[in-house]
Amino acid sequence: MKKKPTLTTYRSFILTSSLLFIIAALTACSVVENVPGTETKNAEEISKKAKVTHKDYSVKIYPDLVKRMIHVKNTETRQLDFYVFDTEGTMVVHYKMKEKEHKKISGLKRGAYVYQVFGGDEMTSSGKIIIK
Repeated sequence: MKKKPTLTTYRSFILTSSLLFIIAALTACSVVENVPGTETKNAEEISKKAKVTHKDYSVKIYPDLVKRMIHVKNTETRQLDFYVFDTEGTMVVHYKMKEKEHKKISGLKRGAYVYQVFGGDEMTSSGKIIIK
């Protein structure tokens, strides 16, 4: 029987994987999606909303260069937990997002972050956010 991943499993994974990326100090945001076939895009290159999808669940994440914030939109009809971790594995943001809810993330310092989205105890999507 296949065991579903849990939040604890992914937190330990974050500690290991977060050491793998290095940040250049520029003045933009990037959203890196953890979806096969995608590549890192600078915020100036993102003219449309970046959609992150895994399995049947989805969440939209896109930067706002003018206000220096990141928008996160729950496109599901159920509640999702949205987490952001820094490179040391410390949780810096946690939102319980109701169905179709929209949140704005601001105040993140320069650096790399990992986001994870959970529907119940199952991780539905994950990726990296880079603030330059």
